[in-house]
Amino acid sequence: MRDSLLLQTLGTLTKRDWRQLQRWVHADIVHQRDDVRRLFDYLHGARRRPAQDAFDRRRVFEAIFPGQPFDDDLLRLLMHFLLNIVKKFLAYDDWSDDDAEVNWRQCRALRRREADKLFEKEWEQATYSLRNQPHRHGDYHRQLYRLHLERYEYDHRQRRSGPMNLQDVLDELTNAYLADLLRHSCTVLTYQSVNSQAYDFTLRELALTQIENPGTVLTPAIAVYHCAYRALQSPEDDARFQQLVQLIGQHWQHFPPHELRDLYLLAINHCIRRINRGERRLIAEAFGLYRAALEKEALLEDGVLSKFTYNNILMLAIAQEAWDWADGFLDEYKQRLPARERDNAYRYNRAVFYFRRPDYEKAMELLLHVEFRDLLYNLNARSMLLRIYYELGEYAALESHLDSFRNFLRRRSGLGYHRENYANLLKIVQKMLRSDLRQREVRAALLEEVGRMRALAEREWLVSVLRPSSV
Repeated sequence: MRDSLLLQTLGTLTKRDWRQLQRWVHADIVHQRDDVRRLFDYLHGARRRPAQDAFDRRRVFEAIFPGQPFDDDLLRLLMHFLLNIVKKFLAYDDWSDDDAEVNWRQCRALRRREADKLFEKEWEQATYSLRNQPHRHGDYHRQLYRLHLERYEYDHRQRRSGPMNLQDVLDELTNAYLADLLRHSCTVLTYQSVNSQAYDFTLRELALTQIENPGTVLTPAIAVYHCAYRALQSPEDDARFQQLVQLIGQHWQHFPPHELRDLYLLAINHCIRRINRGERRLIAEAFGLYRAALEKEALLEDGVLSKFTYNNILMLAIAQEAWDWADGFLDEYKQRLPARERDNAYRYNRAVFYFRRPDYEKAMELLLHVEFRDLLYNLNARSMLLRIYYELGEYAALESHLDSFRNFLRRRSGLGYHRENYANLLKIVQKMLRSDLRQREVRAALLEEVGRMRALAEREWLVSVLRPSSV
């Protein structure tokens, strides 16, 4: 039973969801089956006080029908009924949280029932409420289109002639479509940069021609996504990219948090791709975008900052040598990290901060207390420790660390290309420990070997250590 869709779905619920669902399941307007309610109550109780065989099918059936012979078909039927009730609750809960959706549905229901006076009042209130909220993204135009369509249907029933609001209907339908078309086109271009899959957007070029007509007035959403699309199309066009940054800064309040986050990340990732190609001047641009997004809390999801974003921001700050800012950032945003990973992520990034200063003693102390759960954290932390031991001349500790690192690479699955990168790093460092690096020809031979290796972690550090000038 644990593998059933019912229990898997119930397992996704929050405490608040369980409270609301309990009221929903016991409401007569939803259904009137007491056996389904007893099944829910049993599962709710078993969740709070789990026993080893709490979800054994016979035990569950006995709790619902005491003393009755076990009937697996009946239990499956009840589970099916309850799952449908849960799905409808989730749909209702999602719907009722969207004020614009609820207001439109109310107008629609009142129009269909010809409750004319109340429809007029609700339509005016719904339209006023929608227009007075700050967002002007695709969903805003879609909701306004649907309200204008309800108004048209209402007026058309009231009178057969005279002016109608069909232009409003067409305008908002067009605005909604174009905003979403451009937004998804940006997503397509982003995926195509790493995946060659082809997509068919038959109307995209016609839409772009219309949008770029000099007489066309663009809404904030269309203006921003159009610029983003053209910037992604021509990644070397600095003027287009700067226009995108300017438009995001100008219209950021017109987008809900999830879309604003996507826009900032689109611009940031544009910078990162170019930085990875060697355009170091864009480090400052990416750092500035991250700081602007932090100020607007655009990078938070339900109040939480991803540990990967936390690390990316730190690395850009370090690249800019913004040490004081980075120091404050690590502490200020520690409490925004995911609760389960907060302390570990903070220690790791604080260690990176000290490592890059460099303050090896403080970095080493922190790294020794990092719990290596995440693969990349694990590899990077071990690599930093390797470098610290070498730089501090702690060769006995380094030998032990090399053995431990080697065992990790041998036993850990899912390393992919990382295995060869780090295995070669260990190979070179082991040779460095066993060689007399005071001899220029020895260093030259090791440098040549480093140059021949196609897969090698910490290549730049190794080259800096082995260069004859570093003797």
